[in-house]
Amino acid sequence: MSGNKEKIICTHCGDECIETIIQEGENFFCCTGCQFVYGLLQQNDLGEYYEQIKLEGVKGKKFEVDEFSFLDNEKVSQEILSYKIGNKSSVRLFTPQIYCSACLYLLENLFKLDNGITESRVNFLEKEVTIVFDNTRTTLRRIVELLTALGYKPQLNLANLDKPKKKNYNKYLYLKLGVAGFAFGNMMLMALPEYLSGGKMEQDIQHFMWYLSLFFGLVSIYPATEYFKSAYYAIKVKQINIDIPISLGIIALIVRSFIDILYLEGSGYIDSLAGLMFFLLLGKVFQQKTYHSISFDRNFKSYFPLSVIKKNQGAQEYISVKDIKIGDVLLIRNNEIIPTDVKLLTEKAFIDYGFVTGESKPVEVLAGDRIFSGGKQLESAIEVEVVKEFHQSYLTELWNNQSFHKDKESYISKLANNSAKYFTAVVLTIALLSFGYWLTIDTKIAWNVFTAVLIVACPCALALTHPFTYGTAMRVFGKNSFFIKNDKIVEYMHHTKKIIFDKTGTLTQLNAAELNFSELIDDYTKKLIKSTVSNSTHPVSRLIFDGIQTEDLFEVGSYQEIPGKGISAMIDGKFIKVGNLKWVKSIIGTDNTNKEKGANVKAESKVYVSIDDNVIGFFILNSRFRNNLKSLFDFLKSKAEIVILSGDNESEKEELSKIVGNDVDMHFNQMPDDKYKYIINLQKQGHSVMMIGDGLNDAGALRQSDVGIAITESSANFTPGSDGILLAEELENLPKFFKLSAYAVRTVYYSLIISLLYNTIGLFFAVQGLLTPLIAAILMPVSSVTVVLFTVLRIKLYSIKIKLK
Repeated sequence: MSGNKEKIICTHCGDECIETIIQEGENFFCCTGCQFVYGLLQQNDLGEYYEQIKLEGVKGKKFEVDEFSFLDNEKVSQEILSYKIGNKSSVRLFTPQIYCSACLYLLENLFKLDNGITESRVNFLEKEVTIVFDNTRTTLRRIVELLTALGYKPQLNLANLDKPKKKNYNKYLYLKLGVAGFAFGNMMLMALPEYLSGGKMEQDIQHFMWYLSLFFGLVSIYPATEYFKSAYYAIKVKQINIDIPISLGIIALIVRSFIDILYLEGSGYIDSLAGLMFFLLLGKVFQQKTYHSISFDRNFKSYFPLSVIKKNQGAQEYISVKDIKIGDVLLIRNNEIIPTDVKLLTEKAFIDYGFVTGESKPVEVLAGDRIFSGGKQLESAIEVEVVKEFHQSYLTELWNNQSFHKDKESYISKLANNSAKYFTAVVLTIALLSFGYWLTIDTKIAWNVFTAVLIVACPCALALTHPFTYGTAMRVFGKNSFFIKNDKIVEYMHHTKKIIFDKTGTLTQLNAAELNFSELIDDYTKKLIKSTVSNSTHPVSRLIFDGIQTEDLFEVGSYQEIPGKGISAMIDGKFIKVGNLKWVKSIIGTDNTNKEKGANVKAESKVYVSIDDNVIGFFILNSRFRNNLKSLFDFLKSKAEIVILSGDNESEKEELSKIVGNDVDMHFNQMPDDKYKYIINLQKQGHSVMMIGDGLNDAGALRQSDVGIAITESSANFTPGSDGILLAEELENLPKFFKLSAYAVRTVYYSLIISLLYNTIGLFFAVQGLLTPLIAAILMPVSSVTVVLFTVLRIKLYSIKIKLK
């Protein structure tokens, strides 16, 4: 082999084996790291990785034996982990080496390389991998060492774990723009002598200028790598992107220019090449600046309508989650989501981590233990101390967790993606046909036409239309107290054909000032009742809590809340039940209520109370329907079929019919499971269903529906299974939200047409040789920015027109 001058290429990473050559069968490796990774992948049936990535793999990294030993420290690992619940842990790691689909394939199959890993998900744009693992079978250190060995060494800067990661991409983009500007500026200066001499320069000077331009041609290749790399990676994974035709256009200019100059046939197109690169990169910078200035990034710009109860010297106050500070003492009631990591102050708690892990088995937590963000408190209210700053991005990620994903694809998104996929192939075909035609007429024009066609027809606008239009609408919704999970909900709303309303707490509002109890009760009994309902976030419970005037509360023992029925608690040795009559009397007892006194009260307006299985009376709730319901239903009936599903009886049916009309289908005495099954039945019939109800009793129905909107009064009860959260006082604005969603869908279609027209007109002039590559480079980013500005301004102006903020 010593006499063989042929390069030996590493089977794994694709590098040339220079200093070290390790042979294993027919395979060669440049280092033991590559040999190890290759063997690991083959042993675990991940050889497909090499088929996807072809020649170049990710080079395995060497590391010292104790390099990651600090991760064995419990305090250090706790700061890095997203959560550690029982034997289940999760970590999110920043791995900048992720660059193509082969990386995704390998990283999302990590469970085959370490049997302690149960799941791994890659966020390609953020270059992050989230790994869920069994901490009894593997460790954070082993996972980090595995990633490093595979060539994806995570960045672990403990001092900046909670800070947003800064990307260095812009630095290199600006550097390339500067180099392109340098080359373009000098080429313009070099053109002055020939221009001023009227093209009558001495031949030796002219040839010198041509050779000098070769230098600037070579300089212009560096800025062009921005497109060459993207095109190269796309070809390796058998994909076509817009950078492929742009790269072909640039290569055409380089090759033709070098041939002309070296054979002294002319000055070539180096000036066009330099100008092309300068304006392409300038357009890219302009695009990024434009997108950033109108960004609708939820992580920093928009908060959920979440508030929490903060305890301050015995007093309670509602504060926004974004105002939570380390050291704050919070009161977390039954079924409330814990917004950030906290330490338990109460003796014990039962936490449901289904929102975080997908498993709803309650976990017992003792005083002093840590409770992770996203856990839901079960049973009685607890007090906790904040130990970690609130992070909107983490809660957003949880809300969009796969556990709550609805398997439905946006039609317009699918159309745009398919169009963009075939667009590039069509453009390449047009460019080659045009080049062949002009080559028989004028070689110079042929090269210009080929390059101009490839550059001017950019499908970027197709990809940008959907996210910017719906994202802007989503932002408008948020400013008007309507918070949706993601931008796809905008389109789903427009296609809704069935709208289902809950009644109590959704169409009605309760008034604590008109709360009455059927019997005279002493202060001790009032205190028992108020202590019981203090743990619940249900609107009726909050009404009773606010209506009973007593300051002190008893400590609550065992506590249970059953949606659609009521709540029970053991307090001061007494068993208290608050809820509907059937449930309260489910344990046989006596009924000591004054039946005469409550005879004229509507049955659904009663909330019964029993102490030690004896019914002592009921609260009379004087509810009233919300304002502007008639106009709301008049609009909605013109859009979809309306159904009301209520857990109450039919006593208010006549009054409700007068408001919403007799043509609205109403069903009463519906338990939460009845609503859930009703929606499933509609979906089996092909209907797109929207459910609007409260987040507690209607949680199952909200999650099952195509669009689930949770109505909230105090914005304290977050419902992860819903697609949107609407503050109750904004319900009357629902027609405006529907109008804006329809307008957004139309805007997407209009912008797609504009993009198509632009590309058609551009191609029309380019194939005729009337468009130079330089002008095409200027027009390409202009089209994208134009579409973005069109969609954003159109949505914003319409929202102002319909009087949304």
